[in-house]
Amino acid sequence: NSKRQSQSGPPGLDSQRMRVCVRKRPIFPQEEEEEFDVITAKSPEMVVHNCLTKADLKSLFVGHMGFHFARVFDEDADDAAVYAQCAQPAVQYAAGGGSSAIFMFGQTGSGKTHTMQALLQRASEELFSEAGLKRAYVGAFEIAGKQLRDLQDPDNQKKELKVMVDVVNDMAAPGQLEDRSSQVATKIHGLKWCSADTATELLQLCREAQDRRRTRATQANKVSSRSHSVLRIGRSEEDICLTLVDCAGSERNEDSTNHSAQDRKDAADINSTIFALKECFRVMRAGNGQQPPFRNSLLTRVLADSLTSSDAKVIAMGTVSPAARDTEHSIETLKSLQMLQGTQMTFDKREDVKDDTPIVKHPRTWSEEEVREFLCRCVDGRAEPWVSGLNKGTDGKAFVRWPANRFAQLCGANKELGDAIFKDLRAEMKAADDSKRKK
Repeated sequence: NSKRQSQSGPPGLDSQRMRVCVRKRPIFPQEEEEEFDVITAKSPEMVVHNCLTKADLKSLFVGHMGFHFARVFDEDADDAAVYAQCAQPAVQYAAGGGSSAIFMFGQTGSGKTHTMQALLQRASEELFSEAGLKRAYVGAFEIAGKQLRDLQDPDNQKKELKVMVDVVNDMAAPGQLEDRSSQVATKIHGLKWCSADTATELLQLCREAQDRRRTRATQANKVSSRSHSVLRIGRSEEDICLTLVDCAGSERNEDSTNHSAQDRKDAADINSTIFALKECFRVMRAGNGQQPPFRNSLLTRVLADSLTSSDAKVIAMGTVSPAARDTEHSIETLKSLQMLQGTQMTFDKREDVKDDTPIVKHPRTWSEEEVREFLCRCVDGRAEPWVSGLNKGTDGKAFVRWPANRFAQLCGANKELGDAIFKDLRAEMKAADDSKRKK
């Protein structure tokens, strides 16, 4: 399994400064009875199998959509493999004096926060390796709508945090658009910084900050993070080496039908912020010298230094749920990540679903022989002795018009048996009608 997971993506995707990786979570035990797996993951490809209805609202087909990424992890990949092949190179770069940023994308309930926590544990150890930091400084905050909240200062939650972005562009004329020559520095005025001298202390600081993050129940998940969480780890408060961003889970409108007006506004803010991030990543990938549009959202302004530095390494990690009910979410997540790396679906095929259910012949179409066969088998064979009394030439067209008392006459005036035959015949007619409707 580890060998299979180590396969890299198409040429170029694995060598980009900004790499995109995707992880599929397993089906949860509580989902096994009602859900089925709609995603196949085999690095470097992920395929979504989406069952849909044709225009006639009866016929079904399965759409098979293929996506390629720098790395793809299936449900059997453990946290160690995900870290080693996705995040470790960026963390090592940060520990060695560079700057890296890791972003997590995914639907609420797709395993996004779990994956981020697992990466954080290993990153803490990596940063304090022999060639790494001797002391780390941590700043932690969340962005909910237009508000910044310090996650390391619980006793002073109402304080105001201000984002200070300094752009120095000596090469640009007045009024000229910013380009890659611009040097961007970001500072959050009022943010509390804490220091750690060991990997254990660093991990504890980060986890305590994450525990203070705002959550609430949604239709997609009982405990959903409704803010973007940002952890900034540096050699000092000004020299940031590693940024970890756990983006709030996006939601569709139908997932928010029971939310209040404020909840729906929060969801709109979350989705618009994620879109602004996508736009910055698109410009970064293009590499045409333009400055990413970091002013389009509060989160991108906060991370302007990481987004605009050509020396920074950026990892975008997506998580998807394999459950059939989450198919639409998973497709949207994969399409968004695909846009970040500038690729398109590798294939989009349709396969008709063949209905192998046998057609039930309606009793009115029976021949005389089929009518006699029915009388022999119905009501557990009790009518078989009376088959010889059936008039010659009685076919299904005539048979279905018999009233209940005619069946009693056939059975020697046995009303109970006649009624039972009549009931069995009506059940055969209903089964045939139901089969025709399903077709």
